[in-house]
Amino acid sequence: MKMYLKEKIGDPILFTGRKKELSYFLKWIDGIKKGLSKSTAILSRRKTGKTAVLQRLYNITFDNNNGIIPFYYEVKEGNKWAIDFCRDFFLTFLYQYLAYKTRKSEYISLEDKSTYETAIQIAKKEKQTHLLDLIRSVSAADKNESVDTMWLMVRDAPLSTAIRQNEYIVQILDEFQYLNRYIYRDKATTHQISDFVGGYLSTAEYRNAPLIVSGSWVGWLLREIQKLLPSRFKKWTFTNMPQDEAIEMIFRYSDYYQIPIEKDIAFLMAELTEGNPFYISALFTSMYQEKKFTTETGLRETIEFEILNTDGEIKGTWMEYIEYAFSELNGKDQGITKQIMMYLCQNKEREVSRKEIHNKLQLPISEYELEKRLDTLVKCDIIEQGRSKFYYQGIKDHFFDKIFFGEYEDDIYSFDPKEVTNNYKALFEKWKHNFHVMAGKYGQLKGIFGEYMIIKHLKYKCLFQQESYISMTFNLPKDFKFAEYESVWKYMTSPIDKNPIEIDIFAKAPKNDYSLIVEVKNRDIKFNKEDAENFLKKANLLVDIEKINKSIFFVFSINGFTQDAILFFESNKIAWSDDSRWLE
Repeated sequence: MKMYLKEKIGDPILFTGRKKELSYFLKWIDGIKKGLSKSTAILSRRKTGKTAVLQRLYNITFDNNNGIIPFYYEVKEGNKWAIDFCRDFFLTFLYQYLAYKTRKSEYISLEDKSTYETAIQIAKKEKQTHLLDLIRSVSAADKNESVDTMWLMVRDAPLSTAIRQNEYIVQILDEFQYLNRYIYRDKATTHQISDFVGGYLSTAEYRNAPLIVSGSWVGWLLREIQKLLPSRFKKWTFTNMPQDEAIEMIFRYSDYYQIPIEKDIAFLMAELTEGNPFYISALFTSMYQEKKFTTETGLRETIEFEILNTDGEIKGTWMEYIEYAFSELNGKDQGITKQIMMYLCQNKEREVSRKEIHNKLQLPISEYELEKRLDTLVKCDIIEQGRSKFYYQGIKDHFFDKIFFGEYEDDIYSFDPKEVTNNYKALFEKWKHNFHVMAGKYGQLKGIFGEYMIIKHLKYKCLFQQESYISMTFNLPKDFKFAEYESVWKYMTSPIDKNPIEIDIFAKAPKNDYSLIVEVKNRDIKFNKEDAENFLKKANLLVDIEKINKSIFFVFSINGFTQDAILFFESNKIAWSDDSRWLE
């Protein structure tokens, strides 16, 4: 798939997992034409993959070209005059709309899109004259510096365009909560507009241009929606990735950053990070100079650097939340807040009542003042709301409490940094046992590892050891040679396709070479004819979708094949191998 909107994740190959989220929101977008999709807010802390998913949704929707026009806008931090913000918001929508209608993606990243005159010229050139009156009206409001009029027009521009043209638009607004934080009525940015998002009260109800909004400050965004946009948004919480997706991400990052990892260490990393994509990424990109993931010690030392060292990205991110919370408390006694935080961290496995906190800590403040302080900490995402406003809970995270204790060890005398090492050593022993139990009981982890190893062979070895790898593989055509592949990774079609497919490995070759479409089975039973028939159907669909000129279908099965499967391979020109050297 072509990338139309540049994705923040960097190389698109790094996007991994999030199958549940993509499936849900692609079906949600598909439902816009039927009027089924209600505006939705995505709630999750920073760096959990929200932006990556939203930008990938944009690119998939643009690529599908099925009549639903995507509009993506990120509200950035920093004070802005409302007029400047509205101009940028409107012109961003306008050029993304023009890009979709003309299929000219260069309009999305057009450098000179700061003037209305340029927009008018392009709209005329592309025969999108229905936009001209809207552009001129917004330009006039801009010239008159009419904040309310301009915001009304640009906010409703996607909806009004959809209604006027009988079209469908999905509005994807990232970091939505910043609208009430950084937009000002005056050019000097002294008069903040604290109810800016309230303008969506009516707009968000329309089903032909619904919104997906996100925010990295969960408590903050939730309160803005509840206060100013009641009953207008459904809520979707981003959780951590399931184990199989986390392990796939780990292997992919290992390959991309050329940092070897053993499969048992990959399992430990997936367990320890609990599938948090930010933690996984941060470990692979850590500034720790001795990082290596071939031993438990290497993994543990990298984790300790990330949560205890000031240069650790994981620590730095959590400290932003903590420091923001302290700033929101407006200079109130930080010692009390630290006591509260420590108590909740120590009891993070259960909900704690406000009364218990007040009595156990013998706090020198009223219960009302404690409630206000706790509510601020919830808003700042460093504690969580319990079953009601009377109950609270510490964040269930292996890293947060150690970061908090490590930063404030002078205030919390019982903390010893050595406890981090001892704690993780104990957890590693527990998880090693789990790994061996799971590896023996389930084939999923072994399958992912098998795919990863074969990918590495195809990318780095086959080209230079042709005879060896060809000898390990049966039923290859006589003119076959391994190529310098353009890309080698798992292949998946959109979950909303009529016949969605998933191929373990697709090695895309240059035009005159053979591409490889590979099925990997690292399980305890033989690959049979039914497996072969299912693979053939999927592989043929991939060839049709990608318009592959020359291809070889290849099955690897560590425990071999039934005789009828081999006969099927021979009659359908499918290559096969059970040679364990593919996994070395």
